[in-house]
Amino acid sequence: MGHSPTPGLVHLIEGEEIRMTKDRAAGLLFLCSGLYGFYFSFQLPMGRWNEPGPGVFPFLLSLLLLLSGAAWFVRGRPRAAEKGGREKTEGLPFIKNISTPLKIVALTALFILLFNRVGYLISSSLYLFVLLLWVSRYRVAVSAGLAVAIGAGSWYFFAKILAVSLPQGLLPF
Repeated sequence: MGHSPTPGLVHLIEGEEIRMTKDRAAGLLFLCSGLYGFYFSFQLPMGRWNEPGPGVFPFLLSLLLLLSGAAWFVRGRPRAAEKGGREKTEGLPFIKNISTPLKIVALTALFILLFNRVGYLISSSLYLFVLLLWVSRYRVAVSAGLAVAIGAGSWYFFAKILAVSLPQGLLPF
């Protein structure tokens, strides 16, 4: 080829170039997360069709992450290039493109650390609030309302209706 690699490009064996965009970076992150979950979900018992085990949900979730990550990576193309323009590349484009997925990964890691200590209801509501406020940029009132409604609703569904044993944490129920 004879030319130096361009920042933000992935060079394929055939010589084609794929521009690393925000969508492709997120797709790669979803692919890696899906592979990680897929591998570890097989260590949990799957159960039977009429009595699914604890490994079924992580398996299906990781499968969805794999499929959506692959689709996101394949379909992710530069938005400015579609319009005939050029992409702006200020600073390090890869770090700029991956900031939102990294926020989600950091929040999820914090959620996992807090899950058993403070309980399902508090940790899931807090996770959703910060996710909606910081990542999705909803207003504070909307983020708080949705976080409480979804957190309490999912807790009620799993703990009361399905009788799943969830970590109580700081709350007495």
